[in-house]
Amino acid sequence: MKSTITLVLGLMLLVPAVAVAMGPVDLSAEVGWFGRYLWRGMTLNDAPVVQPELSASLGGFGLSVWGNVDADDADGASGFNEYDITVSYGVGLPVASLDVGFIYYALPDASEQNTAEAFASASAGVLLSPTLSVYRDVDQVEGWYWEAGVSHGLPLSPAANVEVAARLGAGSDRYLQGYFPTAVSKALEEGTTASSLTDLAFTLAVPWQPTPLATVTPSVTWSTLMDDASTSVEEAGGNGDTLVWGVSAAVSF
Repeated sequence: MKSTITLVLGLMLLVPAVAVAMGPVDLSAEVGWFGRYLWRGMTLNDAPVVQPELSASLGGFGLSVWGNVDADDADGASGFNEYDITVSYGVGLPVASLDVGFIYYALPDASEQNTAEAFASASAGVLLSPTLSVYRDVDQVEGWYWEAGVSHGLPLSPAANVEVAARLGAGSDRYLQGYFPTAVSKALEEGTTASSLTDLAFTLAVPWQPTPLATVTPSVTWSTLMDDASTSVEEAGGNGDTLVWGVSAAVSF
């Protein structure tokens, strides 16, 4: 864990140093309100949340800090119950883009569960804008998560669009063991544990730009867990289907 923290802090110091040497930095800030905290099909907070994010980028390098706050203190906690630090580098190609990076997940109320992932992502500038991302947990879980997605936008007006997106996730056996242990333990007893699909989601969003530098986006997402992930949640008395409403506001400068 100490080596992971050291690596994150080193990368955080490196990106600003590179930025100062190369020139002005593009900055953005965003805050979202959502009916619950949904992550890869898993409901991590079943109450309204506020999720702010600050980002900086320059010459392909990126640094962002994202947080999650329980909006109504339903669990008796106050302040941030999670914040994520992401360091990345992206390359734009004529019809595609590639990104690699590192994410550190910090849980102030449960620091023993802090973890980190390395990732790589590719997207193509063709019909439906397909994307493929691969994540590798390098700390707690040491498993793989894969995500494929498509999206399409339709203009409503010069200032607003309708965007429809779908994504499909899958996890390795170690990933499933880390996040859905009930079903995987049963599969281990039966000798059938393996990588499998984990979640499917559809999102409808309407980004609106009242000014060139600001965007307000209401959205709704329906998500469902699949295969072993769904079995694990159902055996624990939960529901793998989730509907999340929300709205976010972002500014860039």
